[in-house]
Amino acid sequence: MPQFTIISAILIIVLLWLSPSQSFAADRFYANQALQQQAPQAFALQPQSDAFLAPAYALTISHADRLVGLINQDKNVTEAIANWSDLTIDEQIPWLKKVFALAVQSFGTQTPLLIIDNHSYPNKMVYFDFDVEKGGSGIVYLNPEKLAEEDPYASLAFLVHETRHSYQFQQALSGENDPISQGYLAAFNAQKQLKGFGFSDFLTLLNEYEAFQFGNYVIGQLTDWQVDMLNMGTFASQFNRQGQLKIDLQALSLNTSEQTLLEQYNELAQKQFNLRQQQ
Repeated sequence: MPQFTIISAILIIVLLWLSPSQSFAADRFYANQALQQQAPQAFALQPQSDAFLAPAYALTISHADRLVGLINQDKNVTEAIANWSDLTIDEQIPWLKKVFALAVQSFGTQTPLLIIDNHSYPNKMVYFDFDVEKGGSGIVYLNPEKLAEEDPYASLAFLVHETRHSYQFQQALSGENDPISQGYLAAFNAQKQLKGFGFSDFLTLLNEYEAFQFGNYVIGQLTDWQVDMLNMGTFASQFNRQGQLKIDLQALSLNTSEQTLLEQYNELAQKQFNLRQQQ
């Protein structure tokens, strides 16, 4: 079957083995080439974004280390984070606001509006609200009622993640012509314009891919890599207990394999799919 790569054939076989409900779940989980080709500059798995991966990762680590350094300078914040699992969501909120302020300080950008309540965006657990036409710094939203049902560190991870989106958004609209700024802009536009995102499609948009990497790296550094949240992005944005990416897109992009980056990702992402099915 010359029209299919080996990985395509493997995925078809896997889907045939699945029950109908599992097959639908798999279809909604794996990256979809047809959807991503509608805006290839917006997705980390497309060759048009190769120039984004290495400089964006270097910037992620540099900025994340800067934020971790600021947090570590505040003994009260570090103590709260060390005991985060013992705090109720109401007890976490004052510390979330402190980390938010430190994140904005570390970025050196305009401060977005931070809303922490149960009603402003009632159907969302967390959200970054933005308008490409109007610009600005956006709105960072957390719903404490919904977050209280998640892993204790989810509130902190999402606070850092959503605040990172504000930095990305301001960089996207800065007028700079570098691969990072242009990649962010393409991703924010695609987020508004495209329909039919699955799990891996949405979370490999360049802004989501990088923001999850950023948030997961910060949480990892603050907890000595002992916190592992399965749903906090794809494995391409998650780190193992040694601080290494579970799926390293930079390394995969350098492979001489006949498989595309998207195909290689889908093959490796099967582990995350299986783990999610067990939840």
